[in-house]
Amino acid sequence: MIDINKTLDIKWWAQASRQAEFWLAALFVGLGALNLTINEKAHSENLFSLALLMWLTMLSVLWDRRETLTFRSNLFSSVFGAVLLAFVLLRNIEGTSDFSMRLLPFVGTISTIFIASGIKSVKHYWREIAISGLLIYAKLIAIFLQSINLTILTAKFSNAFLYIIGFETYREGYFVTLPQGRIQVLGACSGEESVILMLCVAFLFFFLVPISHVQKVISLILAALIGFLINVVRITMLAVFVNAGDSQGFDYWHGEDGSLSFAIVSVCLFGAFCWFAYVRNLGESSSLEEG
Repeated sequence: MIDINKTLDIKWWAQASRQAEFWLAALFVGLGALNLTINEKAHSENLFSLALLMWLTMLSVLWDRRETLTFRSNLFSSVFGAVLLAFVLLRNIEGTSDFSMRLLPFVGTISTIFIASGIKSVKHYWREIAISGLLIYAKLIAIFLQSINLTILTAKFSNAFLYIIGFETYREGYFVTLPQGRIQVLGACSGEESVILMLCVAFLFFFLVPISHVQKVISLILAALIGFLINVVRITMLAVFVNAGDSQGFDYWHGEDGSLSFAIVSVCLFGAFCWFAYVRNLGESSSLEEG
């Protein structure tokens, strides 16, 4: 635990500032704060949420390994890391783009590792490097989902759900028609962002809880299904509101607050599965070993 009295002591700060760990932590936290600030100013809530989860996971992994970290960099590694870091920072200062926002955590993490531990120690930080590329992976997943036309799949499943719950409905392309109205499933309602969020959450979970490769594959598939199906439920509910002529209900659940609620439900469902399937069993195993 941090001693408050020490943190107020100038001598303590002077001593801490001479330690490599202090500057590594300061640089890392600064990078995270900068990246989150850029995402927030860009009004990209989904990217901001992913970035926040990414930085928190990296901090957790680093904290768990704090006793085994070594700080033995050399002049070449430090200079190269500083130049690399300066390059990515300048890219973000000159003009914020989607590419630069996604690249900053990845290049910034590698640069920090070069400065703190040297190029030869990169292999010891593979977890942090893998996590720092999360925003890049999210973009690649988005490109893949767009190639399989997730929007039409959402329209088909929503039409099927409406039929199952008793509505007379039919689908024509991206339009789902009910007796008293119809909805059009556009790209923003395709469930792409929900699936990306859930896949990223599952990916980060792998670094927090040790599970087998088979369990990882199962978790990824389940996470994607949860994200997709929960969004289908949302689109189905929006269609019901349209059929009922409830514009107020439609506007709320179609807006950011309503979308966020369904995202939280998806994450909670996946979290519940991970708890009962993996985390609880690990706790019971630890208890048995101690006994």
